[in-house]
Amino acid sequence: MLEGMKDYWLCVGGANVDMQGVTSVRLLPGTSNPGVVHQTAGGVARNVAESLGWLGEEVHLYALVGEDSDGEWLRQITADSGVATHGMFRVPGRSTGRYLAICDLDGELYTAVADMAINDAWSEAMIQSGLLSLQQAAGLFMDSNLPLPVMEAFLTEANRLEKKVIVDLVSVKKAEKWKGLLAGIYTIVGSIDEMETLCGQILHSYHDVEKCSKTLVDEGVSQVMIMCGEAGLYLCNQTESFWLSPPDAPIRASAGDAFAAGVIYAQNKTQRLAEQGAFGMAMAELSMERKGNIDLNELSRRAEFLVTKPNPWINGNLE
Repeated sequence: MLEGMKDYWLCVGGANVDMQGVTSVRLLPGTSNPGVVHQTAGGVARNVAESLGWLGEEVHLYALVGEDSDGEWLRQITADSGVATHGMFRVPGRSTGRYLAICDLDGELYTAVADMAINDAWSEAMIQSGLLSLQQAAGLFMDSNLPLPVMEAFLTEANRLEKKVIVDLVSVKKAEKWKGLLAGIYTIVGSIDEMETLCGQILHSYHDVEKCSKTLVDEGVSQVMIMCGEAGLYLCNQTESFWLSPPDAPIRASAGDAFAAGVIYAQNKTQRLAEQGAFGMAMAELSMERKGNIDLNELSRRAEFLVTKPNPWINGNLE
């Protein structure tokens, strides 16, 4: 099912520190709440690069961090997975990006603050360094945390070099950046809400999701992958489309970044769209169970199960 993969993938985008406070009682606004605060390494491109590293893949990460302890911690923890971090540029006078989330005891997000101003500090020299690295890369992954001119520069050069480009929409607001830039993207990954922004329509039903995907393909995207929570995963390209059943636990939060890594891992190993999506879901599932090196045989077994799992077709709404 799988063939060898050569060269490295270039991941470009966000790297930040994630802080999450989870209350131990029902959250009460306007006052202090007891709970637990966790710190983890974050940023979509960084998370994807790390997951690829744990898969044993060669990967180079280009992202911005501050000249502070958070930046050094991010560089070290990312390097621990085998990722080449020479492209994690330190920006003088800037703080490393931070994402602060407050969640209720059931895990539901109550509010969040994203301090990501450093992502606007890309210099021409940094961009050119990344473009030079792209020449020898197997492909390019970009998230939507990048400034629009940076996105355009990498996409243009990747298309000129005929490299595969995989894009994660990241959020509803950031998905807007890709309007008008779809031509030349090989695979685009996003949630229903993010795809609604890109397509400019509400996706209430399975038919709506399929119509949106067809629109994106018509606008130049080779492959569309929409994560629909408990409804599963929809995959579409010019010649085929599939609804795959979800893993036992719906893909959420950073597991969505692991999904993208699984899709990248499968790109040069299988041409079948359904198998690529199944590898993404299998990787997301494994990432929620454990951190560190991934058992590739277990990943393959789960992907093979997911690609053959009965495909539920439900006419009606996705809610």
